[in-house]
Amino acid sequence: MNQKKFWFLNRVRVFQDLSLEDAELIDRLCDVQRIKRKQVVFMPGDPSDKIYLLKSGLVKVSKVTEEGKELTLMFLSQGDIFGELAAVDSLPRNTMVEAYEDTTVCMINRDDFLDFIVKRPLVTMQFTRLIGERRRKLENKIEHLLFKGAHARLAGLFLELSTDFGVRDSRGTIINLKLTHREMANFIGSTRETVSFALLDMKRDLLIETDGKRVVILDPARLEGLHEGR
Repeated sequence: MNQKKFWFLNRVRVFQDLSLEDAELIDRLCDVQRIKRKQVVFMPGDPSDKIYLLKSGLVKVSKVTEEGKELTLMFLSQGDIFGELAAVDSLPRNTMVEAYEDTTVCMINRDDFLDFIVKRPLVTMQFTRLIGERRRKLENKIEHLLFKGAHARLAGLFLELSTDFGVRDSRGTIINLKLTHREMANFIGSTRETVSFALLDMKRDLLIETDGKRVVILDPARLEGLHEGR
């Protein structure tokens, strides 16, 4: 195995600290696929027969209601794993995953993945922890959707994205994602118009500024206070 492949697999959290032998086995099990921006990886109702490792790029995970409304759940980037619930049950997919930019994924058949982790308790523990963390994150998101106003939800979104995609500069923290007002609305369960008004308020209060389609956090402490209702 070349060093580049070994480095990538060790970036995948559930596969950190793999032996070279195990990394070579995972590499043999992987089927690499390149996905163009806006191409759908899987849809609700598709079979849960693969686990995906994100080698490069960015994907968006969403729920789609029966009325066709989209609620964005999370963005995932290099080193993340998705489609993980396929390892828990064989029910059809209940989310949609779409490439947010040109992306490369490594796909592993569900049965091959299960055969691999069942013999490796450390990998199983890391995988179980990942599922638990994502469940708690989604539970928190539901709580925020139910009990927080649009301004607080939008502030929480910016703080969350700054953790994963934030880049420091002289102004503050740039969220290195290009997000339209519609995409922000899909993330917080609101409307584009409400997001536009909330952004204007945040700019007026010097909590954020915008740089094209990127948001720059100017005052994270006050933004956290808005999110928490302080």
